[in-house]
Formats: sequence, C-alpha cells, structure tokens
Amino acid sequence: MNSTLPLICWYPQGGHYVNLAGDYDYLEMPYYLSQDFENTGRLIHPTPKEILDAYITPLFLEKAKLNDLPVPNFYLTNGYFEAPVVIDPINPYIIKSRTVLKAGREASTARSMTRNHTYAMCCQEIPKGAKIVHFRSVLGWCYTKRFQAASLAIWERYHIPLAKVRMFALPDGTLLFSDLGPLPFADLGANERHYLDSKVQWQKK
Repeated sequence: MNSTLPLICWYPQGGHYVNLAGDYDYLEMPYYLSQDFENTGRLIHPTPKEILDAYITPLFLEKAKLNDLPVPNFYLTNGYFEAPVVIDPINPYIIKSRTVLKAGREASTARSMTRNHTYAMCCQEIPKGAKIVHFRSVLGWCYTKRFQAASLAIWERYHIPLAKVRMFALPDGTLLFSDLGPLPFADLGANERHYLDSKVQWQKK
C-alpha cells in the first residue's frame, strides 16, 4: 500500500475512485484532488459537494434528517443559547466545538464562538441522560460492532470514506448523528488498513 499522497484508489464494488486522504477540509490539497477528478469526468468520492455537506455541521444534520437518520434538536444562533448543548462554530477562524453542560457562561461562550456575534454557531441540544460518543468510519465499516450500522450509513449517505463521527448515545441505546470530522489516513490502525486492503485497488485494473 502506498502511504504517500495522493491517496487515490479504485473501489471495485462501487465502480469509482475514492479519495482516502481522510482530511478533506475546504481548500486543502485532498479537496482539490477530488475536484480535479470530478472536473476531468472521473467518478470519485467524496466530491467537493459531498465534502461540504459532511463537514459543515448544520448541512450534515439536515442531510441526515433528509435520509431519515436520527439527529438531536439543533438551531443556529449568533448569541443566545441554553445549556446543555454542543456548539459547533460556523466560521473560518474557530475549528473546535464546545460542550456546555450547565448554565452560567452562555454570554461569554457565545461571544467567543461567534467572534463577538459576527458569525453563527450550531447548537445541538443534549438529551437528558445522553452521552457523547465517537467512532471511526472506514469505507462504511467500524471495528466496534456497536457502530457498524452508523458507519455504513455514513458511507452510503455521505460518501465520506474515512471519518471520525460524533454521536449522542441515549439511555435506551438509540444513537443520534451529531457531527463528522477528519480521520487522516496516517492515523489508521492496522485493522483499519487491513480492511482497506481487502476493499480497494491502488491502481485501476
């Protein structure tokens, strides 16, 4: 397996190429690789549109709803919110999310996350008793059986081959889709790389 970029391979099961860089942030090289393939008529996933739909949190949540995937209640604001929530920024200057479990610092948190109310933020309400959990999705597969179905949904609905996925786990076992972020190829473990080896060809035959 070639571990150097560009990590483009052929996916026989789907009859298309996949970009396995794992970090598809807007305007970074992997984003442009997918754009170049699409512009030259070669089918590849993720496409630039799929990247934006997955990496911009409110778009991710809306697409989940359209595909009948369970999500928490959420709203956009540039100021007021009520705890407990997970906050994802929607601006080019802040990347990390914030979890606010108790009331008391809403005003200062809002100013920080919105750059003094200049940008919006996405607030997801944390249901009572819910826990925030994460899993790693590799071409619709996850080493942890609990998340297998969710991982398959990420691949089938979003076409993101490598991702770290955030979910809310409810007391009754229900999993709510919350957010999707990068899983760089270099961070994959041995089992994950072995799975990729069984599914892809690094050159189209």
